[in-house]
Amino acid sequence: MAMPAGRHLEGRDPDPPGAPDEQALAAVPRRVARYLRFLGCDRADVDDLVQETMVAAVGAFAQREPPLPWLLTVARNALRMHFRRHARRREVPDLDRLHELWVEQVRDDGGDAQRDALRECLRRLPERSRLLVHLRYRDGMSREQLAARLGLRAQGVKSLLQRVRSALGECIRRRLGDKGDG
Repeated sequence: MAMPAGRHLEGRDPDPPGAPDEQALAAVPRRVARYLRFLGCDRADVDDLVQETMVAAVGAFAQREPPLPWLLTVARNALRMHFRRHARRREVPDLDRLHELWVEQVRDDGGDAQRDALRECLRRLPERSRLLVHLRYRDGMSREQLAARLGLRAQGVKSLLQRVRSALGECIRRRLGDKGDG
């Protein structure tokens, strides 16, 4: 016996109106984690705060996908509470302004387009510049450490980092099609 198109085996519509899209939901934790890192959250704490945010979302939006701005606000508040609980550091200065900047700059995809553009721009950098970026931002090396590793003076590393950041910013703007001030 043939089933009518669009019907589930039990006779129910598998995707009722307003049901969350599974692929979109899978991207949400990455977007929240990216946002928390932007706000200065330590890598070691990101997963716990993302989980806290997602638990709040399930409680508030059990039948539909939570809006990204709501999730980001919950994540920001979870980060504030985390800082208070652990008294490890003062609150991030201008946290609310950083939140506003994120919401302004990041598109509806939660920063996926910017991340993809950055990856492509990094791939196109000369090898030495790409190495510099990875050592500085992935490995956290200081300017002095970078200078010793690359055979430069610390001031030379500073200048090179400024040029590379500027080139990456321009490349990202071009890839995203932003011709304005950004």
